[in-house]
Amino acid sequence: MHRPVPGSTNGVLYVSSANFDRCFDQGTVMAVDMDRVGSDGDRLLPLGSYTDPSAQPVSIEQLNIAPESRLYIQSFAGEMVLWERSDGPPRLFVPARADGDYIHYIDVPEPARLSCVGTQSDNCIEGALSLTSNVQGQQEGQPRASAPFGVAIDTFTEPGQAANVWVTHLNPADSPERSRTNYETYVVRLPGDAVSSDRPSVSTSDFFPLSVQDFPLGGTNSVVADERYVFVSGRLSSGVSDTSLARRFLVRVLDKQNLNQIIEPGLDLGFAASEARGLALSERVPSRPRRLYVAVRSPDTLLIVNAEGIEKESDSPRLTVVGSVPLPDGPTQVKLVPRGPSRSELVLVSCSSAGVVAIYDPDVGQVVAQVPVGQTRGTQSPQPFGLAVQQQGNAARIFVSNFGDGRVSVIDIADLGSPQLARLVAYLGARQDEGNSAQCQEEQQ
Repeated sequence: MHRPVPGSTNGVLYVSSANFDRCFDQGTVMAVDMDRVGSDGDRLLPLGSYTDPSAQPVSIEQLNIAPESRLYIQSFAGEMVLWERSDGPPRLFVPARADGDYIHYIDVPEPARLSCVGTQSDNCIEGALSLTSNVQGQQEGQPRASAPFGVAIDTFTEPGQAANVWVTHLNPADSPERSRTNYETYVVRLPGDAVSSDRPSVSTSDFFPLSVQDFPLGGTNSVVADERYVFVSGRLSSGVSDTSLARRFLVRVLDKQNLNQIIEPGLDLGFAASEARGLALSERVPSRPRRLYVAVRSPDTLLIVNAEGIEKESDSPRLTVVGSVPLPDGPTQVKLVPRGPSRSELVLVSCSSAGVVAIYDPDVGQVVAQVPVGQTRGTQSPQPFGLAVQQQGNAARIFVSNFGDGRVSVIDIADLGSPQLARLVAYLGARQDEGNSAQCQEEQQ
């Protein structure tokens, strides 16, 4: 998650670690001051400074992170979202799908200083909210949200009400727990405004079932909250999803004015894919339809969906597949880069298996660039996952978190009118797939 900061050239990047190999006791969240990374002769240059197209990307291992810029969280962090509050410091929300199934609330009282909500220590687990245990009103193991993953901030609330946070989870919940029967999948609504001294809470009324009869049940992946409707993508869950059924859960829609109503828009009838991952909704621009971009797998494709009737006053949302674009292997997260009212937004897709970030330009109607984010070691991709964007005028810098090598890759687009010229300019952090970390993985196998 990138945040511009007044007086700063490169802003602050908020990064969570997966700690997927358990080489460390916990995961971390770090506030990386992008003006301070590197050494005196090897710093990250401002956006637009990398002008030699033949130059190799620079490797900046020294991040110079101050103690107050690092906090500890549970392992296996998922997506991250930042809420720019009007009545308090900005707040980060970070789900983690390891033991406890927590979502962490983290305040940002200064751009590069972090503070756990619910505890005075630097261990945010102490104040985190579990989505599987201590759920008020839970019976026979339901509701619960095992392996929380996707997260979105919802500022479209009534006057005087704080923002809500919507969370997805990868593993459907059985009932009784561990019985492997009576599965259900939810999207969870949480209050975003827990005060810094309080642990946030959740009850059964905050869980909204997403199952639809005659559709296979699986997990949920990503979530987008608009002024009236919440959009959730569906992901296959090993051992739970019945792939013999003809229909598929790609996207479901929740009506915030009628929370008992789950809308199945039938995207699988317009395009037959096995599951969905990331999704992003375009901004409202006069005289242009809103688009929902959905990364689906098998086949690996970007779906372009017209989103009509999703205004606050509309009771009948309509999602229609109007295009599909083949993507490199393993499309995962989707991020949009606005280019003003006269041009369509650029669509960024991290493609984990292929090791690239694909850039789709709707004005051209095709993927105009596939930027490798690192070196493939044998058959192992650097596995790009999370995307964050720093935008300055008509240029953009893309930060890509790599699940495979543990680094952040930096891609510059010097001119948003020519996204085909995007290129990798830097790596941030040390490789985690060699040296001591690689040895740790070998010892655990």
